[in-house]
Amino acid sequence: MMISSFRKTVTGWRKGAGAYEQGVWVEGTLEEFSFTASVQPLNPREMELLPEGRRIKQAYKLFTDTQLLTAGGEVNADLVSINGETCEVFSVAPYQSEVISHYKIIAVLYDD
Repeated sequence: MMISSFRKTVTGWRKGAGAYEQGVWVEGTLEEFSFTASVQPLNPREMELLPEGRRIKQAYKLFTDTQLLTAGGEVNADLVSINGETCEVFSVAPYQSEVISHYKIIAVLYDD
């Protein structure tokens, strides 16, 4: 059985670059994309590894071939839709081997 048979289509959003217009900062627009991933809830041990304020929220791990973005510098974290809820990409860990290369993504319920 191939590991890809456990994957489902996930919708994501990436915020485009913002810019100054007539001296006023205008946020970039959200661009929608889709990818396939195996989506699973974090287990209690994994939840303990999250920062304290994030432990009380629903969190998921995704295994995918698609590299997603976390917040940092001038980059906004990607958003993903899981079970009808919007989640923010919290961490991305690359597992790049010659057997099954993929990314392990941690996404946490998003507060806007």
